[in-house]
Amino acid sequence: MRVLIPILACFLFYSSKVFAGQELSSSTNNECDPAIASWTSWFNTQNPQTNGNDIEDISFIRNSYAEAARCEQVLNVEYSVLGKSNNNTSLYQTLINNNGVFCMGSPTSRCPDYSVRFCCRKERQQCGQTFRQPQVNSLLRIVNGFEAKPHSLPWVVSLQYRGVHDCGGVIIDQWHILTAAHCLDYSNDLQNYFARVGAHNKYTSGQLLPIAELIIHPTYNEERSTDDIGIVKLAAPINFSQDIQPICLFDSVVEPPLGATVFVAGWGNTVHQMWNSSSTVLLQAQLRVISDCSMYFAYEAQKQICTAHNGPADRDHGSCQGDSGGGLLYFKDGRWYAAGVVSYAIECGRQAFPTVFTKIAPYMDWIRPIINRPASG
Repeated sequence: MRVLIPILACFLFYSSKVFAGQELSSSTNNECDPAIASWTSWFNTQNPQTNGNDIEDISFIRNSYAEAARCEQVLNVEYSVLGKSNNNTSLYQTLINNNGVFCMGSPTSRCPDYSVRFCCRKERQQCGQTFRQPQVNSLLRIVNGFEAKPHSLPWVVSLQYRGVHDCGGVIIDQWHILTAAHCLDYSNDLQNYFARVGAHNKYTSGQLLPIAELIIHPTYNEERSTDDIGIVKLAAPINFSQDIQPICLFDSVVEPPLGATVFVAGWGNTVHQMWNSSSTVLLQAQLRVISDCSMYFAYEAQKQICTAHNGPADRDHGSCQGDSGGGLLYFKDGRWYAAGVVSYAIECGRQAFPTVFTKIAPYMDWIRPIINRPASG
């Protein structure tokens, strides 16, 4: 490392023509076309107070953060200065390119404290892909339900307490499952709370994984069912396969649009308040997005999604007890997205009473920092 730093310093000085205290960037703007790419979270991995240098290198960041590991192609980079040095001299030299920020200083002339984020091409992100085409044209329902095609929704999770299915969830990366906050009451008994992934039969198939932490949104209100969203951090990483895949998440609050056909899947009850009616195999239902959930006093259109019965006219159709926390699934541009998680409804799939989902997009600024922590953190 002692040899590398002088070499890199010389490279920066001679090849980039950076004068003392100045920055040279290969980027001409901070644009990231949302049609093909998206920004990562901000990363700040090195403190220049240590030796004067500040290197925010994509190679190191990829090895430390799950989000960056999925960023195979960087299209642009943006940086910000979190803090300036108190030194009177500014003899540091900085180069910014698609590999990150590289600042060479010294203990007497320290670099600023930089943070960086990367614009990553979406097409290379492997999420929302299934190896078995789900049935999307049939009027499948959970209440009075029909069986989903095995492993066609490989991100669906059964959260189980003391060997019994309790709630649903969706896989968002190797270490994390997204669900509803009201499903996460077991922080004091994690040794009996597990996540079953890759399952069709909730008791005999898939993998049962231990849980390390239950993270509930800090403003979750149980009485009003607002901010009803939470994250399960696993104690061991998921091994992805054809049966187990992560789902994509929406950044846009306008997705899915009104009238869109959406789906929900789970192992919950098939008859309202009959706990022995829960399904052993995964079932799915077809819903549609509507605008009117005014019969619920706490409904918030900006943070929740209202869905209506979209099945046979003569039968109840939708989610039920035990389906809480499961994803609101939406297919767009060749990928599956989770637009929301099951929060609440009156009874089960009743035509007169819509089902309310917590909308995921407004919570992405809360979700990203959690899932981007180093796995050991």
